[in-house]
Amino acid sequence: MERVYAQQLASIGLQPSRAGLLVLLLGALASVAVALLSFLFGRIKLYRVPAGGVLASPAIRYPPVPRDRTHTSWLTIGAAIAAVGCITAIWLAPKNVQYAQEPVQPDLTPIALPASAAAGPGAGIYVEYTDGSGGMGCTAGFLVRTSDGKAAVLTAGHCNRSRQPSKVMMNLAGILPYAKLGTFVQTVNEGVHDEQHDIGLIVLDGDNVPQSPAIAAALPITGVSTDLTIGQQLCKYGMSSGEAECGAILDVTESKVSFAAGGQCGDSGGPVYLIRNDGTATAVGIDIRGSNPADPAAGCLAPAKFSVAELVQPWLDQWHLTAMTAPSSGPR
Repeated sequence: MERVYAQQLASIGLQPSRAGLLVLLLGALASVAVALLSFLFGRIKLYRVPAGGVLASPAIRYPPVPRDRTHTSWLTIGAAIAAVGCITAIWLAPKNVQYAQEPVQPDLTPIALPASAAAGPGAGIYVEYTDGSGGMGCTAGFLVRTSDGKAAVLTAGHCNRSRQPSKVMMNLAGILPYAKLGTFVQTVNEGVHDEQHDIGLIVLDGDNVPQSPAIAAALPITGVSTDLTIGQQLCKYGMSSGEAECGAILDVTESKVSFAAGGQCGDSGGPVYLIRNDGTATAVGIDIRGSNPADPAAGCLAPAKFSVAELVQPWLDQWHLTAMTAPSSGPR
């Protein structure tokens, strides 16, 4: 942010600058020089040889033509007054002033997003807060369609800390590193305890980014699973981990499922899914947090040992959404 001056010149209401003070100093020196020269020229007598004279003997001195002493006196007085004024202005200039500097340009590449071939579950996203306080890197969850036919994607609510309609970007195939993906239209971020909810919805209103309901544009999603049991294997995919992490279900509640799969900061919002015997996958939840029981206070300094997901089916019902499925792999 551009720094402002600490003080102002009260008499004229302008802010001082280095250039202005330099001009005043040069003006003072010039005025002193004019005053000094005027004084000297008024005192020194000039002598000249008359036209046509021959210097056969010692030169005869002739008095100079008298100058207009009134003109010289006024010139000297004026120059002296100007010099005094410039010196006074310099003396009265505010001390310890902070001078304006060029504003620092914001970093146009806040984080390095991994390239994704299409918008869909597993793609890295960057959420730019509307209040200008920064942003957060997260992972896109499952593609859905709203009741009015708009394409959208689920993610973690805490990724949109400002809770405003924040802009979301992604790295499209390494060609457009910050292509606009969409805008947050729903943000629920109640906390990290028990049944406190954490879910968000992004409408894909960006730069015509291609879409793929398949995880990492490769593993097809064929539906939504709600019949979860302890011991089943769940998998997750996050942009920071960069690969699937799988583990057994440890607990299932009304809105959450916890399972023994690791993760890293930046995986939040990513898809949590169940792999079927036919090699396809079904949507289960949105990755919202992880923990390391050996070091609960480590946060992002240590990889998580287990993960917690927000179940998606209750939010599909509440927000009148339809999960988008992919019968085959690859962007559509």
